[in-house]
Amino acid sequence: MRRRYEDEPDKQRGFGPVAVDLLASFWHNPLDYDTDAAKRPIRRTRLTRALTAVTAAVIGFLLVVAYQHTIAAAPANAEIREQLIADINARQAETDRMQDDAEQLSEDVENLRDQLLGNDAEAEALGNEAALAGLAAVEGDGVTVTVSDGPKPEDPSAQNLGRVIDRDIQTIVNTLWSLGAEAIAIDEQRLTATSAIRAAGAAILVDFRPVTNPYKITAIGPPDLAREFNATPTARTFENYGNDYGMGFTVKATDDLTLPAAPAPPLDNAAPLTPPGTVPDPSGSESGR
Repeated sequence: MRRRYEDEPDKQRGFGPVAVDLLASFWHNPLDYDTDAAKRPIRRTRLTRALTAVTAAVIGFLLVVAYQHTIAAAPANAEIREQLIADINARQAETDRMQDDAEQLSEDVENLRDQLLGNDAEAEALGNEAALAGLAAVEGDGVTVTVSDGPKPEDPSAQNLGRVIDRDIQTIVNTLWSLGAEAIAIDEQRLTATSAIRAAGAAILVDFRPVTNPYKITAIGPPDLAREFNATPTARTFENYGNDYGMGFTVKATDDLTLPAAPAPPLDNAAPLTPPGTVPDPSGSESGR
């Protein structure tokens, strides 16, 4: 039997042997148009080259302008920074001066009070009460507890477990009170019955005044205060913090400590000395209305 392309009907359709061989060749050896197209080099037009050049020029111009602005603003920024530092130093000096004036005025008030009392025993008793309340400077032997931050983690996003927080300071202070401490100060800031130790962001505040790392807690109390504190669970906890997170922690018995007086608390309310319904008499007696 002959092949199909040799049949007469196929000849009538116009498919001769040469045409059929060409179709068979295309069938068995198809052309890979995609591969050929990928191998052709990309021809850039003049418009494409022009746009590329313009884009590069604009980017370069913007970089030059930004650099010039940065260089031009550097002296102004440095001047502003120096001015801020000068303002901070001036305000700090003014604060120190006002603090010195306040301490001097407080001492003057105490002297006048003692003169008006005219009784040494009463003046001494009042001074002892002021010392216990934290409103008078005190001297004595005690202990110094120093706690400091551990090294920061290498990963900035990791939590710094070695950082001292307000709760750590509170724990140490409460332990010292429980052991019989009579006066406590944190970084030279005297504590009273109304003192607050709290956090404000990453800072620790004592009565709304910041304290800085390392935190030094001084306490005046019994002679064996340092030894008793070292035997408490609080001391063991902070020793573990030092081993695990690198937090600094030292306890040292200290002699001749001097703790300053705390600022006088604001007067929230007052009551008259005379009973209601009476009018003070200039002669010293009282009369009813």
